Amino acid sequence: MSRRSERVASLLQDLLSEIIMFELNDPIFKKFISITEIKIGDDLKKATVYFRVYDADPAQLETALSKAKGYIKKLLAERMTIKFPPDIEFKQDLREEEEKRLEELFARIKKS
Repeated sequence: MSRRSERVASLLQDLLSEIIMFELNDPIFKKFISITEIKIGDDLKKATVYFRVYDADPAQLETALSKAKGYIKKLLAERMTIKFPPDIEFKQDLREEEEKRLEELFARIKKS
């Protein structure tokens, strides 16, 4: 990732957190939601937003975020200084579950 795309990803993470907390009215967005990572291409056209939710159904939140994607992109366009805001795709962050699974596999291997 280039320096510019890293800066845009950082700005995007801050703005998305703010938008989700204060601008979206669906009750599911009032849960504890964390934007864990944003992967954005060097051309700045597409961004994948990884999130984690702690007290709600992640699949339901992913659906709600996808439905609100157009409105979120409109708000981002108003607040960002780049010509075209990136297209956003929301995905649940599964790293913690994958790490637990790998630890269990390594423990099983160590026992045998």
